[in-house]
This record gives sequence, structure tokens and C-alpha cells, in this order.
Amino acid sequence: MNQEVLKRRDETLYKTAIYLRLSQDDGDKNESDSITNQRKLIQDYIEDKSEFHLVDEYVDDGYSGSNFERPGWKQLYEDLEHGAVNCIIVKDLSRFGRNYIEVGRCLQMIFPVLGVRLVAINDNFDTLNEWRNGDALTVPMKNLINDIYCRDISKKITTQLEAMRKRGECISPFVPYGYRKDPNNHLKLVVDKEAAENVKQIFIWKLEGYSDRGIANKLNEQGVLSPYEYRISHGQKISSNLKTHDKASWSNGSVYNVLHNECYTGTIVQGKWRRLDYRSKERVLLPKEEWTRVEGTHEAIVDKELFMTVQELMKKDTRVAGGRTKVELLSGFLFCGKCGRQLTMKPSYYKGKKYDYYVCKDCIAEGRKSKRVKNTKAYTAILEAIRNMAEIAVRVERLVNEADSQPEQGREVARLDDKMVQFQDEMERYTRLKNGLYEDYAAGILGREEYMDYNQMYKTKIDNAKAALRRVADERRTVLSNYEEAKWIKAFKKYRNLTSLERPILAELVDKVLVYEGGRMEVVFKDTNSIESTLEAYGYEERGVI
Repeated sequence: MNQEVLKRRDETLYKTAIYLRLSQDDGDKNESDSITNQRKLIQDYIEDKSEFHLVDEYVDDGYSGSNFERPGWKQLYEDLEHGAVNCIIVKDLSRFGRNYIEVGRCLQMIFPVLGVRLVAINDNFDTLNEWRNGDALTVPMKNLINDIYCRDISKKITTQLEAMRKRGECISPFVPYGYRKDPNNHLKLVVDKEAAENVKQIFIWKLEGYSDRGIANKLNEQGVLSPYEYRISHGQKISSNLKTHDKASWSNGSVYNVLHNECYTGTIVQGKWRRLDYRSKERVLLPKEEWTRVEGTHEAIVDKELFMTVQELMKKDTRVAGGRTKVELLSGFLFCGKCGRQLTMKPSYYKGKKYDYYVCKDCIAEGRKSKRVKNTKAYTAILEAIRNMAEIAVRVERLVNEADSQPEQGREVARLDDKMVQFQDEMERYTRLKNGLYEDYAAGILGREEYMDYNQMYKTKIDNAKAALRRVADERRTVLSNYEEAKWIKAFKKYRNLTSLERPILAELVDKVLVYEGGRMEVVFKDTNSIESTLEAYGYEERGVI
């Protein structure tokens, strides 16, 4: 190409766009990479160059260069297609992008077709002169290096975030309703007392048998702000892209999210999602066993026992009839003793009177004799079973208290305490000997082989002492547990004079009720193993069959 042609090309007036990008995800922490400094550098560059006619400026502040899903770039690309811009100037190629494949596609395929010129100042790169300065090879290499750098930074950030999650630090910018970030430590959650009261009430209503829709209706009727509106009212900036109404109300989904969030027990669960690739924003949900779960990271709003009880209730089939907000009292607790299917309520009419029965639909469908029980009969039987167990709990408690005062327990515990002290001393002695080995080795008293042999020997003795200490500690706990008040005793004895059933009582005590032919029922209580072992130890048989 002769000099005249080159001169005409250089004097072409280009409709020029300045493109600026900054991202902490890419490790862009240098002051020189700031948006302000990028802008000044480019403005100084084009100041004395008449070929560039500045059309507009496009900025992606806070967007990674690993992909091109950036609002500023999308707008710029649209203007390139419409011919409003035909020249882009950037500080360097890494500002344009760090994705080797996408950057290469733009430079080699898209820009030539659209007739777009790209100038990267610090890289001394200009697509207009690429064939003259030998950049046909060096630019792809720079793009590849930028891509590798982005991948390396992504790995480092991922590793750092994983370490923070394992320490129980809250790295999410969003916190569950009922909590807020600690103003003194933004990685820690503190209780928002106003919202926390609503969270507690939601769990109580669920325990009482309200459906998610019923709970949402009660909250809306009481004028309680939904999580979305509550955050806005407290000055938090939230995207409104998914908002469909002027004011967001409580919904089934928002209630569901509260009831299933383990964060309310003081446990933080993070790392549920993983990006498919460092270049992509697409994420996949990981299996539960791969989630990062740390207990006791913050104050609980709901105790673990209540939370787990509600989780068990939600596993039951407790669909609510149309127009109602609460489930039937016994719904989700009655099961067929033969096939195991949950019984459903079915009304029956006799001489103009309505009677409610719980029936097994599988037995009916398969022509077998239906397992069914009258609602009132089941109610009375369960009430009586709980009262009987409460009486037993009171009697067993007396025996437990008597056993607690017996001298044999004290002597046995004292013997085990002496053993624990013995193994603890042994473990500490061998640890001191092991720690002193290296000094002897460094001083030449021990050779390498002797050092390794002694080191292994002491390690084995320490491990044996630790194992023995654990065994004795377990034995001591077993001895004490035989005399301590069982958890189930506390649960039942307070219902000794129970006169009526409520759903929270059923949720606390009853796992399920099996219904057999002839109306026979078996009440299966929670904590069955503990109940059976305690009753067996004190000469009682399990009371659950009516």
C-alpha cells in the first residue's frame, strides 16, 4: 500500500467511543486502573488527533472482563451494529476483555465485518495498523495472557471465599429477613428485633396448622411489611426487576422461604451454587452434602427443636381444603397400619348427620377392606395415650431421682474420673517426650533413624491414650445417662392433666398413629428408642397400643 493511501486512511474521521471497565473480580485494584484514570489517559491520547470524533463514552464499573455480559458493552455493541460508532479506544486490551476466545472473535471476525477500529493505548495496538506492526501474533498472546490472569484471579477469589464460608462468615450481600449485617463487622449477622418477632410468629402459626397461604394472609391483614418492602423501608437498595405490583405483599413463597431457612437456628449455610466456568455467570445448584454449613455463627431466632418439628410437619401431606387457612387437627398424623399410606378425611352421612372419618384410599382403590377410623374416636384415643404416657413419665421420674441418690453411681463415676486423669497424664507425658525429640536430633544425640523410630513410637502411644480417654468418657456419659432425667420425661410430664388436644402438642410428641382393622390404633411417639430403653430399664412396657 503506497504512502498516499495510508495518508487518506489516517485522515478518515472516525466516530469514536471511549470504553472504560473496572472490576475487583479481575484483581483490578491499582489506582491506575480506576475509571477516572482510564478516562483521562484516553482523553489525553485523542486530544491532538483530529481523526477521532468523540461520540460517546461507555462504562462498565464493577463488571468482570471474563465475559461480555456487561450493560455498557451491550449498548456499545448495539451502536456498532447501527453504525453510530466505528472506532473504540481503550486503555489496554484487558479493559476490553479478558476472555481469550471472545476477544479474539471480536478482533478477527466481528470488527472486520462491521468495519470497526479498535485502539488499545498502553498495548500500542491499533487494528488499523495491525498488519504494519506485527501484532498479528503478539495480540493473541496478550489476550491469552489476560485470560489466564483472569482464571488465576478467579481461582484465588474462589479459594478465599471458601475459606471465609468455612469460618462461618456471611459473604452474601443479602441477609435473611429477621437479620441485618453487624455495623462493626459486615461478615457477621445480628438479629433485627422488629422483623425477628414476625419470623417467630410464622413458625408458631405453622405449628398450629396454618397453611403457607393462611400465614401470608394473616401477615397482610395485620399490615406486616413483606421482606422486600421491609428492606426498602429501611433504606436498602434492591432491584425491582421482578416486581409485578406497586407494593409487594407476603406470598406463599416468602412464607415458605422463612420456614425452610436454617439460618434462623443460628446456623449459616452457604456455597449452595457454583459457577459453571470463570467466564460464565451461569450457576448450578450443588448437592446438599457439598454445602458449607457452620453452626453457632450468630444468635438464633428460632430454637432448633421448633425448627426441626416444623420441618417434619411440612413433610406430611397437609393440604388445606378450599376456602380454609388451617389443616384439620389430626391431618398428617394418621396412617394405614397395613400399607403405610397417610389417611385422608372423608365425610359420611347417616340419618341426616355428618360424621368425619379418616380412610385409606389405597385400600379402597384395590378393593381391600378399608382401614378407617372415626375422627372423634382417633382424637379420644390419642388424648388418652398421651395422658397415660404422662403418668408413666411422672412415675419413672421418681425412680430416676431415687437412683440418682444411690452411692453406687458416685463410686462408679469417681472410678472413671480417675481413669480419665490417668490417660490424660499419659497423653501429656508422651507429647512432651515427642516434642523434645527434635532438639536431641538437632544436637546430634539421636541419629535420623532413631529420631524417626522414637517419633513414631510416641505418636502411637499418644493416639492410644487419646482413644482410651474417649472410651472412658463415653462410658462415664453412659453411666450418668442411666440416672439423668430423660428428655422425653420432660416433654410428657407437663401434659399429665391434659384435657384437649392441640396441634402443637401433637407436633411435639407424636410421630404418627397407625390404624388397623377393627379400629385398633398404635400411637408412635417421638424419641421412641429413648422411651423404650428407659421403660425397659424400669420395668415398664411401652404404652402406645389402644
